[in-house]
Amino acid sequence: MKRSSRPHLNIAIVGRANVGKSTLFNRITGKRKAIVEKTGPTTRDRIIEIVDYAGCVFELIDTGGLDFVNKKDIPEQVEKQVTIAAEQADKIIFVCDIKTGVVPMDRKIGELLRNFNKEIILVVNKADNRQLLQNSLEFYSLGFGEPIAISSMHGIGINDLLDKVVNLSKVSPWTDSMSKSSPWTGIKIAIVGRPNSGKSSFVNTVLGEERVIVSPEPGTTRDSVDTNFERQGKRFVIIDTAGIRSKGKIKDDVTYFSIVRTEEAIKRSDVILVIIDGMVGLTKEDFKIIGMIQDYMKPFALVVNKWDLCLKQGLKEKDYELVIRRGLRFIDYASIIFISALTGKNIQKALDASYALAGKSQTNFSTSLLNEILKQITIKATRLYSIRQAKNAVPEFEIIAKNPATIDDPNRRHIVNVLRKELGLEGIPIKVSFKKKIF
Repeated sequence: MKRSSRPHLNIAIVGRANVGKSTLFNRITGKRKAIVEKTGPTTRDRIIEIVDYAGCVFELIDTGGLDFVNKKDIPEQVEKQVTIAAEQADKIIFVCDIKTGVVPMDRKIGELLRNFNKEIILVVNKADNRQLLQNSLEFYSLGFGEPIAISSMHGIGINDLLDKVVNLSKVSPWTDSMSKSSPWTGIKIAIVGRPNSGKSSFVNTVLGEERVIVSPEPGTTRDSVDTNFERQGKRFVIIDTAGIRSKGKIKDDVTYFSIVRTEEAIKRSDVILVIIDGMVGLTKEDFKIIGMIQDYMKPFALVVNKWDLCLKQGLKEKDYELVIRRGLRFIDYASIIFISALTGKNIQKALDASYALAGKSQTNFSTSLLNEILKQITIKATRLYSIRQAKNAVPEFEIIAKNPATIDDPNRRHIVNVLRKELGLEGIPIKVSFKKKIF
């Protein structure tokens, strides 16, 4: 597996919780990709976006808030993600809160950052007025030189910060020819599922590193995280998403916006992999996700995770698949893949299936082939004269019929099922429209 090798700088944003790192990230990138909430820290995984400023292209990395006091599961994993980001970064933006002044946690983080021997740009955030600017003087005591006072919320001082990022660069900015080089054109795969089904474990196994935090605590991933990678000569963009809950369990804004971002990930993806907890089976949340995928007419496969544990319980693939098919009677076209994200079993099979689904959905079929298939379809409601492909991705076919108004839902499903079988479009949603023949 190879990552994208585009020649850009890596800039990591680091600091303690609730100093405004994600607000700064959103301000610089011009996107609300990192979730921001006033009540406390929300970013846990590394969130990455490409930024082009003054002709210099760099990769900006948002990280979770460091906490050396609370050493339970999630804070330790946040620290691990921050450490990985700092190790890979060319330079680090160290964010502090000008309103609170220097606190012991800032000093501890400063000691940690010195170990990486990287260029540190000290930023004091929330400098919303002149009186607060005077407070920046005490941050000299951290030993990183003159702090840059900014307000991420109001956009104050952001250009000064970016100027320093560019001016300190030891790597030449992209030339015009470089910036116009071929973009990353991998198949976009959205990894969706209910909380704790193993989505992040799947992503980590695919990428071969702990790129996304994995925790037994349900609902760990709250941002949609994109990662480019190449495997066996095929390019992909894998999108890890937050777990979708039922409406009754949406108790805060972060959860709400996580669901919104999951929906956005589904809309912009080429293929969806729905991760199902094999030990639990299909749930209301799974049905909600599949319904959302159907609404957007996206190719998808059902991926039954934790199959290593299911085998220990004596479960068999054929029996399990039969249960799923019965539960999803009207979408029995979806592929079902049994995997173990923990052991890596059938991970490559899931990627191959995604690649195949994306390819199938883009296929253009000849009119002669389609009309040969149409000859096999007979319905009592009306006569079918001809068929053509109107669009691909997803495939859409237009059928000329004697009386389209008489074609009911069962007949529509029959026509779609025949087309899917004969054209090899398993796992692909198909649109069929009817047009009255004009004599």
